[in-house]
Amino acid sequence: MNNLSGKTALVTGAGTGIGRGIALRLAEEGADVVIIGRTEATLQEAAAQHERISHMVADIGRSEDLERVISDIEDGYGKLDILVNNAGVAPVTPFTDLDMAEFDNVFKSNVRGLVELTHRALPLLKETRGNVINISTSIVDKPMANMGTYAASKAAVNMFTRVWAKELAADGVRVNSVGVGPIETPIYEKTALSEEEAQQHVDRVRTIVPLGRFGTVDEVAQVVLFLASDAASYVTGADYAVDGGFAA
Repeated sequence: MNNLSGKTALVTGAGTGIGRGIALRLAEEGADVVIIGRTEATLQEAAAQHERISHMVADIGRSEDLERVISDIEDGYGKLDILVNNAGVAPVTPFTDLDMAEFDNVFKSNVRGLVELTHRALPLLKETRGNVINISTSIVDKPMANMGTYAASKAAVNMFTRVWAKELAADGVRVNSVGVGPIETPIYEKTALSEEEAQQHVDRVRTIVPLGRFGTVDEVAQVVLFLASDAASYVTGADYAVDGGFAA
């Protein structure tokens, strides 16, 4: 049902966590998968998961890097069928401690980079009548304290998803998002919180998820796999919640 043989996919931020898991599932279903990120070592490890995964070091916030990525995909594969915009940062910062440099970085990574890469990839996606999957968050629908900047950036992503779905439908390009809840990934290690504060945050999250646990990377990857496949051929402009009931 989810066979992706002959498809070419690009997954951003795929050296670790959700992106890494998504890349593996797409490759296992037959797609040739290109992964990008900023760290060579983690990208190499992620690419080693499967023979159909290759990697390129690229910063989602650098226009020249994005131009190179799309050019290399066009030269190397001749097409692009699936774009998974996964790269992003999720700081846990009280508004009283707001750092505008952090704010700018969040929007640069989570919004600007996503928009620019999708725009650059659009000619290839139109040729294949491909699809875009934006990794978002269920916090957009159920905000949490201390995550305002992150939630606001993903709210922008959700709006782009819905608008692009309408604009690109005539070209046969589908655009969807996945509203991810608390998932066991290294993203929680990339915060400015102390070890005690981080644990308190994790404990608080567990109490407000109806299923009472963090999700797994593969639980997200399975939904992305569905949306990327022809099984979801009539699905566009949707946001699929993978959050244990958090935003229900």
